[in-house]
Amino acid sequence: MTSFFPQRLAVAIVTTLLAGCGVDLGEKLQSGQVLAWHGLQGRWNGPVVPAEPSCGPTTHGLMTIGSKGFGFDPFESTTIMDGAIDPNGHLSGKLVRQFGNQPAQSISFDATAQSNGGEDTISGTLQSARCQWKVTLHRG
Repeated sequence: MTSFFPQRLAVAIVTTLLAGCGVDLGEKLQSGQVLAWHGLQGRWNGPVVPAEPSCGPTTHGLMTIGSKGFGFDPFESTTIMDGAIDPNGHLSGKLVRQFGNQPAQSISFDATAQSNGGEDTISGTLQSARCQWKVTLHRG
């Protein structure tokens, strides 16, 4: 009879623990959903839409924001623009590329971060000498 009591006690404890765990506490971490850990830090993505057809097709931009700034790939390529974020949520960056003996080409990015009813968005403009793109990024 002494060995039977500890087994019943163990079963009762395990049953109580399992019954109290009706919600998977790790579900948000396992879902693939991107969570905001600290301010704007994290991964953002969304459409980069040209103002004119001669500036190319719509692409899908990807931005990663860290504690000291951001890296932005606006054209689904290997071109990464580095930038900074001010305390008010204003993002700015510039990429300058040199191709041989040709004049340097630059692209600038100017955007603001906004929170609207739990929906975080970064909206702004990407500008080169001849083209402009509208950028709208969401967490993801």
